Amino acid sequence: MGGTNMRGVRNVLVLAALVLVIGGCASEATTTEGSSSTDLRPLAFGGERYFKIDWQAGQRDGTSIVSGSVENMYGGASAWRVQLLVEGLDEKGRLVNQKVAWLGGDIAPFGSGYFEVPVQKLPHYRVRVFAYDWIQSADLLF
Repeated sequence: MGGTNMRGVRNVLVLAALVLVIGGCASEATTTEGSSSTDLRPLAFGGERYFKIDWQAGQRDGTSIVSGSVENMYGGASAWRVQLLVEGLDEKGRLVNQKVAWLGGDIAPFGSGYFEVPVQKLPHYRVRVFAYDWIQSADLLF
């Protein structure tokens, strides 16, 4: 009888820990309000060296969006799992919110990928590469 009760307590504690961990990860990965030590920063270095981002703010069907293209400037590999960090800024350039968006698909060497991200209407935005991986093509190896 005591073993069954202890198993139930252990299961509740494990479930509570999982809820706390998953909840903390999910809230930090979507948006943050205000500027703090939890602001997202690009995970991969070199994004500004290997990628060229052209973007503009606009509207589609009454929704504010940031849209544009990401060009892979590196000729040695395709970029894969590219994520963008779209940041909303106030009139003084202070961070208001952040959103991580998947680009979708891979970007061939010297190729481009396109994006459209719904955003909160704000005076200014900033778009940076948040994360990416490289895929070596078999054609490039020989």
